[in-house]
Amino acid sequence: MALNMQNFSASIANHQQGLHRMLRSLITVWLLATAIALAGCATVQKDYPRVASQAFDRPQETALGRAHADGLARHPGQSGFRLLNNGVSALLTRAALIDLAERSIDLQYYIFDADDAGLFLLDRLLAAADRGVRVRMVLDDQNIGFDDATLARIDAHPNVEVRIFNPYQDRRWPRILQMMRHHDQLGRRMHNKIFVVDGQAGVIGGRNINNRYFEGEGNSNFRDADMLATGPVMQQAAAIFDSYWNNPIVAPTGSFGVAPALASEDALNVWRTSTSEYGPRAEYQRRKLEFERRVLSGEGLVWARAQTIAEPPVRQAEGASKSSADVARAHAIARQNAQREIIYAVAYFVPGSRGVEVLTQAAARGVRLRVLTNSLAATDVVAVHSGYAPYREALLAGGVELHEYRPDAARPSPSGHRLRIGRSASALHSKVAIYDRRLLWVGSANFDPRSRHLNTEAGMMIESETLALQIMNTVERDLDPSHSWRLTLDPKASEGHRIVWEGEREGKPWRSSSEPDSSPWRLLQVNFFRLLNIEDLL
Repeated sequence: MALNMQNFSASIANHQQGLHRMLRSLITVWLLATAIALAGCATVQKDYPRVASQAFDRPQETALGRAHADGLARHPGQSGFRLLNNGVSALLTRAALIDLAERSIDLQYYIFDADDAGLFLLDRLLAAADRGVRVRMVLDDQNIGFDDATLARIDAHPNVEVRIFNPYQDRRWPRILQMMRHHDQLGRRMHNKIFVVDGQAGVIGGRNINNRYFEGEGNSNFRDADMLATGPVMQQAAAIFDSYWNNPIVAPTGSFGVAPALASEDALNVWRTSTSEYGPRAEYQRRKLEFERRVLSGEGLVWARAQTIAEPPVRQAEGASKSSADVARAHAIARQNAQREIIYAVAYFVPGSRGVEVLTQAAARGVRLRVLTNSLAATDVVAVHSGYAPYREALLAGGVELHEYRPDAARPSPSGHRLRIGRSASALHSKVAIYDRRLLWVGSANFDPRSRHLNTEAGMMIESETLALQIMNTVERDLDPSHSWRLTLDPKASEGHRIVWEGEREGKPWRSSSEPDSSPWRLLQVNFFRLLNIEDLL
């Protein structure tokens, strides 16, 4: 026993020494960043001329508007929706919308990568611009897959304009250094995912533009959901887009002072014609007419009342009399009105003490409350898991049901089309909420401090038992014991070690008192992030 205690003490001491070394390194980097900031000057021109513009507001003059006119007339005040439950359909539906565009395409995304999916959609966007469609793009500066010169060349197209949300001011230096020095400003990111075509139809949900959201990676892809929508919610989304487009926090690409000639036109042309193992271009050409018909015919649309909700481009400062957490308020109202059941399927779940309180209060008044989030083995952001894990016991003790998505969970298979052959690991990325099986949320917001206080978010609150049932069916599948772990408490175990993971392996019941399928390296990362106490930054 004495030897074990000695080893334990030595382990703690080594852990603390490692933490101190890391903190010293961070301080060194901070000082370097400070020196750079003092020595350099910003390259973004804040007085760069910008022209305000508004969303196209005559959808009835377009093919999309005419195609959906009858449905809108039969359902006054309602919008039409179709769930995009698998990544391949989500990608090809976006491509079909772009190819059907006649007047305008407005899109804003947190991530737009220069991978196969991103280059495929960029090719379709440029082709639309070639035929005279106005293309406006608002991209967050945190995760753009294109360098400034390439953005400038894209922006140089006469029918395309690219603007960047909350740009890093000095384009010469690593962003992490600028983030450390100016976190209060640069930590606020645009997490929205809005896509509007001809002011009539589009897509809103959780997917960014990256291979992993569209079944494009061979090793790991995201389980996600978004909605094809048409009607009033898209006019609301277009107005939200305009509020960003015309806000000073969104900078024209020209303000970066980079000549588009620095980006190779040959390289851009290669992107527009390239193929790869992923093959979205070939698959789309094979099924292009089918997906265009789906969009134009309104196949599978469910009509319902709904509202598009988004945070303003610039949120009020912390400590203001009323926080600009529009999405959080909408969920608070829905949660308070729920009488029977609430389900959250969210990739990143860090409830905090207040979240534990409100969720357990709902459970105490008889509401069945289920939460599906990533397991440690499945998550792509270990730091978020370190913020979530300490609240699990309190949530379970308060009557909240917890499920953790497994990396071996099978995602919904595309019907009749597949872009990669073979099985790959899964990670949950959806942001879905269902209240009493009649009200549902599909959007970009997670249940974590970053979504509540830092990022801007967007999504739709939809009143529809039919759509709620469709979403329920997909979530129930993800809650299956072969797809997620059910967490319970062992009453005989000591506090802090009471969680048990239950599920199935090879069709047989299986349980564990430790994090399933997690490597020692991941467990070490969790402990490291807990020591840093960075929950408010997640």
